[in-house]
Amino acid sequence: MIDASIAAICFWIVGWALAYGDTAGGFIGTNHFAASDIYNGAGGGESDGWENWFFQWAFTGACATIVAGSVAERTKLEAYFVYSIVLTTFIYPV
Repeated sequence: MIDASIAAICFWIVGWALAYGDTAGGFIGTNHFAASDIYNGAGGGESDGWENWFFQWAFTGACATIVAGSVAERTKLEAYFVYSIVLTTFIYPV
C-alpha cells in the first residue's frame, strides 16, 4: 500500500514529466510536471489522457514492488521510502 501511494504521488508530480514531457536533448522531459498538460475534460468521444497516466502508474508501482520483496525487511523504513521515491520518480521514467 505504501509503494502504491508513493508511486502515485511521485510519478504524478515528477515522473510523468520526465517520461512524457518535451525532451531536452532527447533524454528527459522538461514540461508536464504534476501532469499539468493532461486534458481534463472528458466528453466528445475523445480520450482525456488520464488512462495512459494510470496505465503507466500501474507499471511504476509494479517496478517498485519487485525489488521491495527483497529489500523491505533488510533496510530501515526511511531508506526504503527513499528507494521507492528515487525508483518511481527517476529510474522508471527515464
